[in-house]
Amino acid sequence: MATGTSNSPKQPIDTYARLAHLLHTAAPDREAMIDRVYEELLARESRAYAAGWSDALTEARRSARPRRP
Repeated sequence: MATGTSNSPKQPIDTYARLAHLLHTAAPDREAMIDRVYEELLARESRAYAAGWSDALTEARRSARPRRP
């Protein structure tokens, strides 16, 4: 649920709006609509996965640096 407290330009409400748009736009048939929603979910999952790896690598680099006294 979106709380409106995030400063991120991609707030969860944008995801819900995009999903609603995909579900309410005309598709040639039910299978085409499901394919479009599935493609959108895969794209978002891929971006989230890549962002998670990026965060993990950044954190690993920070912890690998020797600390200065």
